[in-house]
Amino acid sequence: MSCENSKEAAGVAIGKALENERLVLAIASGDKEAEQTFVLKYLPQVRAMLLARTRDPELAADLQQDVMIEAICALRRGQLREVAKLSSFVLGIARNLLNNHFQSAACRPVSLEFPDELPDLANAIDSVAVRQEQDLAKRAISTLEPVDQSILQLTLVEGLKPGVIAKRLNLSPDVVRQRKVRATRKVVNFISGVSHNTSPECHKTIPQPTIEKGL
Repeated sequence: MSCENSKEAAGVAIGKALENERLVLAIASGDKEAEQTFVLKYLPQVRAMLLARTRDPELAADLQQDVMIEAICALRRGQLREVAKLSSFVLGIARNLLNNHFQSAACRPVSLEFPDELPDLANAIDSVAVRQEQDLAKRAISTLEPVDQSILQLTLVEGLKPGVIAKRLNLSPDVVRQRKVRATRKVVNFISGVSHNTSPECHKTIPQPTIEKGL
């Protein structure tokens, strides 16, 4: 992989990780619009997994609503410890509910080898918008000091802990944690500021998924 391709891949990964972190924090703070965005992004993944494992469209449609409701409630309570594992967290809830369904129905699911990390099918709906989000994330990161850029990349792309990052950058773990928090806040504020300035009416165009049951 060339240096340019490596930078491109890192920018995409960081952009997605930051977007997930912003989404999780917004849901935990009670942002209803963030919940709608979450549903639109992850419902296709949940639906695909349930369809593959049940081969029953009606059952999958029923269960997917319960999965999204439970996922949102868990995020409201702040139960997700690692934002980078948001997709696995949601699909884990789907598997648990599916297993509970089969156990209560005294039957067994179809045995299929299916990857935990499904393609983000929601991205295919609007590839232009996704590309714009990634470019915006890279612009936001470019405004940071080089050391903060390194901390975010090592944290969000390579998944390293503050102690390991501290040794690599010859910093203390506390300094790494503090700089990561400040850098993340700067990036989120940059993205939010640009989004509000360029798309003041975007909240009116978000579809309203039917997941009202139990919320």
